[in-house]
Amino acid sequence: MENQDKKRILIIEAALKRFAHYGLSKTTMTEIAKDISFSKALLYYYFPDKLSLYVNSIEHLMQIMSRDLVKSIDKTTTATEGVLKLLQKRQAYIQKYYNLFESNQVISTELPEGLYEKFQRARTFEAIIIGSLFNRGIASGELTIEDPKLATDVFIDALSGIHFNILSKDKIMFPGKEQFKQIFAKEKMLAEIFLAGLRAK
Repeated sequence: MENQDKKRILIIEAALKRFAHYGLSKTTMTEIAKDISFSKALLYYYFPDKLSLYVNSIEHLMQIMSRDLVKSIDKTTTATEGVLKLLQKRQAYIQKYYNLFESNQVISTELPEGLYEKFQRARTFEAIIIGSLFNRGIASGELTIEDPKLATDVFIDALSGIHFNILSKDKIMFPGKEQFKQIFAKEKMLAEIFLAGLRAK
């Protein structure tokens, strides 16, 4: 890795820690620079502003999450275990990096284009993982699914529905920590019921 790339990653990792602990609004470029003994000018050389650094930090975290998810799911033996592991891992990351995700509310409903694309990519990646788990279940004889792609779409839409329902019921834009616990409990129950219905008879 070139020296410039190393510096860029160091900045992103320091920013990720700050954003995760304090959120976007309470983090400054000066504090990030101080954490890694870089000049503020050097930070601005790599990132034109705090928002672009925030977007890159989220992308970095998504890459870490993706690698970790794939590694964890590879260790599972059944499709059911894999789906439950995916939900559990996702919840663990949300709890750990809660302030980072909550900062999306500070940005307002108009997410920066780059950030919106990254969330779309994360959703696509999740669909690929769930689809591959359903296919694994079919291949092993664990599940019977006529249309795995449609089943994946329905499952993901149902997960989104849980999220949306809790937010609309509580009239909030972003879930608090308590809402995330409710979401996870309902997602887990949904997964168990959904997969039980797909189990080979």
